[in-house]
Amino acid sequence: MVLNDDQRRVIKALYLEMYFLLFSYAQNMLSDRSLAEEAVQDTFRIACAKADNLLYSPNPKGWLLNTLKYVIKNKARSRAYLINSLKLDENMIPGDLDVLDIDFMYSDLTNSEDYKLLKKIALDKYSMLEAAKEMRISVEACKKRVQRAKKKMKKVLKKMV
Repeated sequence: MVLNDDQRRVIKALYLEMYFLLFSYAQNMLSDRSLAEEAVQDTFRIACAKADNLLYSPNPKGWLLNTLKYVIKNKARSRAYLINSLKLDENMIPGDLDVLDIDFMYSDLTNSEDYKLLKKIALDKYSMLEAAKEMRISVEACKKRVQRAKKKMKKVLKKMV
């Protein structure tokens, strides 16, 4: 997607004017500074991808705010799904629960890097952006690796039951 000069100029002006408002709203809704930053960045990524929709909207600022609301809903839904999908039933965990060492028990279920990434997201509450930066990969690669690790972990856990 390549923006023409007019599109680039208008989106840049909207970014400069609306960034703080959108960021404040996102931070209030997500209660996390880095997730809020990620949400606003995603909103402007979508704005660039759908520049015609944004620019022909009778209310471009409202369009951005509505887009941010959907981005926040999707982030909250994805995060809740990720956390809920990794909650383990006590009956599925072998061994003594008093001496539970998750790293020892499950690190061999996925390759080591993917397991570390999944652990950062699900247990350590990292955002995808934070985890991607720390692992020095793109956010999209991070999302895909987490998805694959979850799938592999679920498959192995089902076999254990």
